[in-house]
Amino acid sequence: MYTYDKVFTSQTANGSTSSLNWDGREGQVIASGTWDGANIQLEVSPDSGTTWVSVGDEGKLEADGAFNFSLNPCNVRLTVASAGASTSLNAWIT
Repeated sequence: MYTYDKVFTSQTANGSTSSLNWDGREGQVIASGTWDGANIQLEVSPDSGTTWVSVGDEGKLEADGAFNFSLNPCNVRLTVASAGASTSLNAWIT
């Protein structure tokens, strides 16, 4: 059974989760809530959190949903952008 780490709880503003040490395997991001124009983007850091880059459109949600990803060992985080007045998002990574 997979363990889901809740990384956003009722996130209402632009911002990023804490950095998670990813051990190099397949994973999944799940997000739901009130979007009001917001999006959630998976980001990766190749240098322990100094530099962050988007994994691209395949790692982005603009509505309730999920996506899978496969990354080598690195740090990962989720970032909310374009939050609106009623944005309230929850997100999990496994």
